[in-house]
Amino acid sequence: MKIVVYSKDLNLIDRYKKLLSSYTFDVISKYENLYLEAKKESIIIIMNIEECEDDFTILSSLIEQNAYLMILDSTPNYETGKQLIFLGIKCYGNLMMDDIHLKEAINSVSDGNIWLYPEFINETVQRMRYEANPNAIDEKLKLLSAREKEVAELVLKKLSYLEISEQLNITIRTVKAHTKNIYEKFNVSNRLAFLLLFNH
Repeated sequence: MKIVVYSKDLNLIDRYKKLLSSYTFDVISKYENLYLEAKKESIIIIMNIEECEDDFTILSSLIEQNAYLMILDSTPNYETGKQLIFLGIKCYGNLMMDDIHLKEAINSVSDGNIWLYPEFINETVQRMRYEANPNAIDEKLKLLSAREKEVAELVLKKLSYLEISEQLNITIRTVKAHTKNIYEKFNVSNRLAFLLLFNH
């Protein structure tokens, strides 16, 4: 899928040129041109939230053209993220996220998934009125190894990766490796999606 960076900020454009060097992408600075590009074909649009000028109607019009919007924010926050997800954007993250995370976000969006910065997912999980059905848990977790099951049960208790690593006396890296395997086995992309499988 074609990537378009929508920005008038020369410093930001230079940064994206370095970060996106392994991708094919265009830079567009005029909304009219961006809209025409979105109308022509399915594209991923990376843009700074400040380009919206406090008006999300331009986002809605691009989403209506089936554009995949990646909105980056210098100070991402939960309420704005919620608003943007409700609109139908595909990614909300930090404007200054590093190369690895930006690529991860692009790949996730290209695959048709939604990518959200980790703190947003953590806050969403904490705000959920979440009660796992104990009978469903044992049955569903049968496809996991013994260690993965231990990790999954702690994820379902809404413990952070740090808390899981301390409780099981393993490194955070190992926790992340286990959760990655768990999410793959359940065909979900993140902790929130995993929790929703058990939310009744």
